[in-house]
Amino acid sequence: MSYTNVFIIADTEANLKELSCGASTLGSKFSTVIFDEQLQSVAASYGPEKIYHFQAPESGIIEDNARVIADMVQAASPEMVLLSNTTRGRLLAGKIGAYLDTCVIAGVTELTEEGTKRMVYGGAAFRTQKATAQTAVVTCNAGVFEVSEGQASGDAAVEAGSAASDVKIKKIETQPKEGVSSNIAIAKKVVDMGRGFKEEKDVEMCRELASLLGAELGCSRPVAENNGWLPKSVYIGVTGIILKPEMIVSLCISGQVQHMVGINQAKKIIAINKDERAPIFASCDLGLVGDVYQILPMLIEKLK
Repeated sequence: MSYTNVFIIADTEANLKELSCGASTLGSKFSTVIFDEQLQSVAASYGPEKIYHFQAPESGIIEDNARVIADMVQAASPEMVLLSNTTRGRLLAGKIGAYLDTCVIAGVTELTEEGTKRMVYGGAAFRTQKATAQTAVVTCNAGVFEVSEGQASGDAAVEAGSAASDVKIKKIETQPKEGVSSNIAIAKKVVDMGRGFKEEKDVEMCRELASLLGAELGCSRPVAENNGWLPKSVYIGVTGIILKPEMIVSLCISGQVQHMVGINQAKKIIAINKDERAPIFASCDLGLVGDVYQILPMLIEKLK
């Protein structure tokens, strides 16, 4: 099946770039839905057929537009609606899918003309699915598509969407999360912090290594969810971020399958772990058995 008409819905610049590249990869004409006027020039640079701009009221939330977006999608009848697999993306996808009475495929790790692939059983297996509905709504994990800068002339037609009027929830304020990296999903280099570290202050040692390497800092699920040392938005694995970097340095990562699905598409995996039987050594390109508290300070000093 070839997709001749795709809609993408993006609420951030990073999501917009990746979804635009994805739609272009499918060889289709596509249209873009944005909610911020400042994203208009970025959207146009990827050559969409049309840009729909929904400007929510200051007290409104993006999800309020699900009904009017669904009506617009129904009128255009694309084969696929693409969103990022974020909290907002999944919420919008579910609402749009319900309004259209169509299928929603969430958490896709691979998307081609033949169908979609997503992880099941905690990352132990993959399921390949092909939508049979006239319009499928799909959310894609970060890192599914390679990102490049748009090269189009930027002369796409822009149409203002009608914001929802029957909203029952008002936004009072927005508070940005502290210490959140917005670049990890598309980073070329990543330092991956595991649960083998003993104290929260060790985060700074990992962050220093990442800075010296020009890398982003990510972590395993326990570091974010159990310890709370890093935000949940940067944990890597089956229910977190799926990465495709040039290089990833894994520190104190044992190599359980739920985490490895998030890093095994890296071009080079470098692992440091004191347990010589750690599963990660069967998957890495370069492995070093040793105490990270001895190795990391020496590595940082050498890089300086």
